[in-house]
Amino acid sequence: MDSNSTTDSWSRLPGAIAPADGNAAASSRGSVAQAYRPEGLDANGADAETASNAAHDGNDVIDLGPNNERLEDLKPKLVHALRELVRQYREEGVVARRHEIRRIRQARLFWQGLQYAWWNPNDMNWHQPFEQRFADDRQLEEMPRYQFVTNFYQGFGLSFIAVLSQDVPSVRFYPQSAQSLQDISAARAASDVATLIEQNNHIEQLLTSIGYFLWTDGKLGAYVRYVADGQRFGFHDENILEALEILLGEDVYVCPSCGKEIAVARDSRPMSRENPEAYASAVDHFSSTDHGSRDTDHVDASGTIDLNCSVCGTALTTASLHPAERVSVPRIAGTRRVPNGQEVISIAGGLELNTPVWANEMHEYPYLQWQAEVHRAKLKAAYPHAAAKIESSPSQAAEDVYARVSRLSVEQGLPSIHPGDALMNLITFDRTWLRPWAFYSVEDADVRNELLALFPDGCYIAFAGDTYCEARSESMDDHWRVLHALPGDGQNRPSVGDSLVQVQERYNVLSNMQAETYEYGIPPIYADPQVLDFDALSNQTAEPAAHFPARARPGQPLAAGFFQPAPAQVPPDMIRHQQDLIGPVAQFLTGLFPAIFGGNMEDVKTASGYALARDQAMGRLGLVWRRTKQFYADVMLLGVDCFRKNRPEDAEIPLLGPDGVFDSHTVRLIDLKGNIQVHPEADETFPRLKSQQRGVLQSLFAVQDPVVQRALVEPANLGYIKNVLGLSELVIPGEDSRNKQLREIQQLLASAPIVVPIGGDVNRGSWPVPRENQTPAANGSQMSDGINAADVNGNPIDGENHGPRITEHGSQPLFLPSVPVDQLLDDHATEFEECKRWANSDGGQASRLTNPTGFANVRAHAEAHLRIMQATQIGQAAMSTPTQSANKK
Repeated sequence: MDSNSTTDSWSRLPGAIAPADGNAAASSRGSVAQAYRPEGLDANGADAETASNAAHDGNDVIDLGPNNERLEDLKPKLVHALRELVRQYREEGVVARRHEIRRIRQARLFWQGLQYAWWNPNDMNWHQPFEQRFADDRQLEEMPRYQFVTNFYQGFGLSFIAVLSQDVPSVRFYPQSAQSLQDISAARAASDVATLIEQNNHIEQLLTSIGYFLWTDGKLGAYVRYVADGQRFGFHDENILEALEILLGEDVYVCPSCGKEIAVARDSRPMSRENPEAYASAVDHFSSTDHGSRDTDHVDASGTIDLNCSVCGTALTTASLHPAERVSVPRIAGTRRVPNGQEVISIAGGLELNTPVWANEMHEYPYLQWQAEVHRAKLKAAYPHAAAKIESSPSQAAEDVYARVSRLSVEQGLPSIHPGDALMNLITFDRTWLRPWAFYSVEDADVRNELLALFPDGCYIAFAGDTYCEARSESMDDHWRVLHALPGDGQNRPSVGDSLVQVQERYNVLSNMQAETYEYGIPPIYADPQVLDFDALSNQTAEPAAHFPARARPGQPLAAGFFQPAPAQVPPDMIRHQQDLIGPVAQFLTGLFPAIFGGNMEDVKTASGYALARDQAMGRLGLVWRRTKQFYADVMLLGVDCFRKNRPEDAEIPLLGPDGVFDSHTVRLIDLKGNIQVHPEADETFPRLKSQQRGVLQSLFAVQDPVVQRALVEPANLGYIKNVLGLSELVIPGEDSRNKQLREIQQLLASAPIVVPIGGDVNRGSWPVPRENQTPAANGSQMSDGINAADVNGNPIDGENHGPRITEHGSQPLFLPSVPVDQLLDDHATEFEECKRWANSDGGQASRLTNPTGFANVRAHAEAHLRIMQATQIGQAAMSTPTQSANKK
């Protein structure tokens, strides 16, 4: 395999057979490969053709590939400097890192129920009591006889994860400037993008992973990037375009004497405009538009052709030929399968995430490293230019053995620490992010300056074992956020469940003591040999209802010949201590009181008491929940930023409307150009269960406050109330009409109202007039027949003075909605009120500013409902008047 080949030489697009992480997907969208310009080269002295050629001298641009895949081949000193820089930073905290791995590995083994591992300081590793040992001198007899596990460490952890992941944290995007319409538009669009990212990343499962790592590891990181992966996200067809030259007009001969133009008959073959003589010599037939003459189809040696001007008779030559102008237009030459891509959020735990142990905040990190075990075949497919090196490289670097073995032993879930031969095809894939100021640890000034020039935003570099794969200029702050479960110093902080590890070990010891007491504390039975014949007993088969020879001593019962001492008993205080360990002690250390997981509380007998205890317990967990909310908000902001930087086109988001029907909403990339910020909802202190929301609703039903009652019967709240109560089949009067109107509003926003003259034969209370008498309005554009567009108040807009325009009849025209109302079947009162509510909502006011034509269309629709309601009231009043007159007579 050619060691200088890049991913561009691969026959498939990135993401077709292996995922393309980060900005590698940019190459699949046709981006220009990154080029490196050595120092001293004039930035304006190289053209695009020079930039595409890989040259090895100091005066040309060097093509390093889209993600600097060829950097090691062309600039080995830079790759060596980066490799040594990563190793140097990692060695600064190697001792603390090993202690962190030891703590996290023990916690994960406890989660799996492997709770009898013992630490061997000789090999710095955890060992199971029943695994095979080679160099240890401990005997099996020294190990515990029983290894019973009552895994309440996992039980408490599941309760913690359930509380933390039961509700998705609410985030709100704000514009950087409330005076900038671009920022306001970006903040609104960011909310839709966050919804799409949550759907694509299965946010409930993501929160579950966050809760798990907070319980076991105490540290986690979220990596946000754009991934193109056809195997995971599917493919779509993309047109292959090619340039096609077409002629604008006709080729003509222009008479040099009188200027007469004579058209040239040409075939369909494309000709070069740079050589008109060659074109003229290939012409087979000539014709003129009026009275041109043609005697022969040949050109003589002097360039004169057998064609004379029809006006003055001058002989025409090839120099008189004026070719038609040619333009290049795109043409679809075929289609190709392109892998789909989307924003992906990955959660890495403490075993996988390596950060400097001395730093307190993320902005202090000089580096951040994410390590994972990836199959050798997948790495070869993702990096075909380095496939040969990956095949022959070791699975990991020397300093990564300890962390690698720890991760593999935990991932296997086996009671053994040995990874086994089957996992040797898993290579440790190191991805490291370096800040620009981290390059100043490089002593060589020339190498340091080259690194700063090539990676101005910081460096992302990837190694498969010890094989260099890729590097690019990338800031860790644009892709990573790190969260710690508890406050503390440095990066090696305890997890939420750390305090329960020793409690679990003590409980296991006491449980084993109980088992040993019950089994070995069964007392023996002593028998009088004068009473029981032991020889006959030994020769007799023991079976149910067997008869054994025995003879009682004279004057004594048979039972007097047998004696059994009292059995051994577990001390009562040890049982109470066990109950304290699994009860009050564990609850106090973790903050997971019985009110959290539905346990029994002896001192609480009322529902209000349980609610108070639950709120108090939740307040304890609020310490972790508040940190998680801010972390989640920061991750969503990274996702929105990743969306607008990497998406090749606008995205369609399917949203479940309030009527239970999916609506299509499009996020436009142009709406995300502004500056935004994000904050978690300030009124959230901890998640709320549906049962808690149901209890609040039931308490509101009992309140006689008129304002509360009006809020409960508000049509916009009825769908939420029905969902919380779990009564999905409950039919609410007017709900279908309201949902129908919401769907119609979405249709109305996509078009303009219809304008008709007031003098026309229009039935204002029903459907619009026929199409030939209608004029669709357009925002700010002149209509046919002298009718203009409508403003947001329903008034016609004059094309010159932009004010309400009066028709020649002295009155304004009538505006009809593009979606007509049904006079017979529509619930006009409900739909009119829904139009009013929508118009005064945030979405309605936003449409009033950004889509005035659509807003005017909705207003015309509401006015049509109002006209029918008024006509109905007038008709009812007219019918009641004759009735009252007849009654008087």
